[in-house]
Amino acid sequence: MKKGFTLVELLAVIILLGVLLTFTYTKVSNISEKKESEISEAKVTLINNATLEYIENNSDTYQVGSTYCIKLQTLVEENLVPVDITDVQKKYNYVKVQVGTSQNTYKLVQSDSDNC
Repeated sequence: MKKGFTLVELLAVIILLGVLLTFTYTKVSNISEKKESEISEAKVTLINNATLEYIENNSDTYQVGSTYCIKLQTLVEENLVPVDITDVQKKYNYVKVQVGTSQNTYKLVQSDSDNC
C-alpha cells in the first residue's frame, strides 16, 4: 500500500486555503482602509482648540454670531498645531467655525464648495 496524498486531496486543501486567505485578506484590508480614512478624535480636538486660540488671538477680526473659515495651513503657520496633521490636510482644507456667545461650533470642511 502506498503512503501519501492523492492529487484530488492536495487540490482540495489548496483550494480551501485559497478561500480562507481571500476572506482574511478582504477583512484586513477593509479594516485598514477604514482606519486610514478616519481622523482620530484627539486630532479633531487639537484642531478645535487651535482654532479657538487663533480666534482669541485675533478677536478684533472675528465677531460673535458670525461664521468663518480658517485654513488649516494658517493654524500650522501660527504654530498652534504642534503635531503633524498632514493626514488631516489630505482630506480637509478648512475649519468652519461659528463664533457663539457661550460656545463655538467647529466643522472640518474640504474646500470652497463646502460654503467656505
